[in-house]
Amino acid sequence: MLKINHLRWKPWLFGGLTLALAGLAQVGRAETVNIPQRAVAPASCPIEVAPVLAGRVQCGMIEVPENRVRADGRTVRVHFAVVQPEQPTPGRAPILFVMGGNGSGLKNLKRQPGMARFLSLKDTVIYVDHRGSTPWGRPDMSCLEFPEGLEAANPKVDPAKVETCRKSLAARMDINAYGAYEAAQDLRDLRLALGIDRWNVYGVSYGTTIAQRLNAIDGAAISAIVLDGMSGVESNSFDKAFVLQPLVELISECAAAPECAAAFPRFEANLGKAATSLERRPRLIEGRRVSNVEFLDQIRLALAHPDLRGKIPLAVERAAKGDLLAWRGLANPEANSGGKDPAFTWPSSVCRDEFPRIDRPGTGAFPTRKLAPAVVSGARMTAFESYDWARFCPRMGFSMSHPATIAVARSDTPALFLAGQLDLVTPPFQSEETASNFTKSRIVEFPLTFHFVLLNHTECAGRMIVKFFENPVDPLDRACVDELPETRWVLK
Repeated sequence: MLKINHLRWKPWLFGGLTLALAGLAQVGRAETVNIPQRAVAPASCPIEVAPVLAGRVQCGMIEVPENRVRADGRTVRVHFAVVQPEQPTPGRAPILFVMGGNGSGLKNLKRQPGMARFLSLKDTVIYVDHRGSTPWGRPDMSCLEFPEGLEAANPKVDPAKVETCRKSLAARMDINAYGAYEAAQDLRDLRLALGIDRWNVYGVSYGTTIAQRLNAIDGAAISAIVLDGMSGVESNSFDKAFVLQPLVELISECAAAPECAAAFPRFEANLGKAATSLERRPRLIEGRRVSNVEFLDQIRLALAHPDLRGKIPLAVERAAKGDLLAWRGLANPEANSGGKDPAFTWPSSVCRDEFPRIDRPGTGAFPTRKLAPAVVSGARMTAFESYDWARFCPRMGFSMSHPATIAVARSDTPALFLAGQLDLVTPPFQSEETASNFTKSRIVEFPLTFHFVLLNHTECAGRMIVKFFENPVDPLDRACVDELPETRWVLK
């Protein structure tokens, strides 16, 4: 029998009987809907459980409608895993781990068992595979033509291959029923099926989008929420702020550091001067045409490298004088490293929620500084970040989601935002933007830290998360964050 320690719940009954609960959940601010019964069942774990978690992981699955408006339509199978606490402690709410990327919580459980062990010292931790995210789920939102799903959005991709992929997906699923809102509904139904009254929610990257939607439809059941690398919903990864605000933050960081401010008092002016010069008269360097676009592209990538970040002011000062040698040394060798998951779950959210609303009003708070016109016109997403969403989304058959599914309402749920200073995937300003929707929110920025703060600083961030879940009104212990190294400025 699979159980969750220290929670009021009904155990699963084998022999054909399943546990299921019916109830009401708040949708938005006032609307209520009936939630049909959902059955859960034990299942063999589709992943290999690490020895450090031996005997403490139990797996299961839940079937939900693909489209909740069509109760008699196709169903979706969602797998999950429950990690029992190493030191069971009564009265503690479980932690829901909402994974980002393609949305497979079980893959993260397999890849990062140390993280799971840290979080589950005293707490039950629940990992979930979001609908369509894995080959062991049903259906699998991937296709043979693109082993790395995002490659289908490459500007140079063969449209015929995209069409073949689209047809294979359309044959087994409604491609517009696998976004963040639907994943959040699955999580709500899983909570009800497991008999959990309240839980704490941790979301990372794309998982923050799902977690915030879960908070919108089921916030009464969330005691506290941690958003690690805020993405989507309120933030938009396609407007000018996305590329300009990280540069603005470097300018402000230099101005606040006495040694940098003294050495480079005209950092911002020099940036504008160099960009303007290259916009008017591009240079040919080792066979490469360098205009303000290429100039700013390399600086953007250097922002995310701990050893290159502190060299930018000096490189900009020399570039303003026509010397690009130091700028050439800013090339980031680690840019575009790492693979891409095969499932189209995150791209579906981009196509349905974010990209169609690229010009939505009410986002004038960022960037927080006006920069020279040549900087604004030249700054754009770098080549490896740029996907042809304008062609990819309609080719695949994605349509814009209903506005109600992305509505952002004020929330009283205690919220902690974790942001990495070097994170260009979900820049820190996106946490600032979204935090304004929470009446009880705090932001902790980790110096010289990349995307996925908990992965980069499992013990430091993990302790902070667990303590926050224990009592979200207590002061945060930032000692381990304050001990992290900061930008080392190269002055000459």
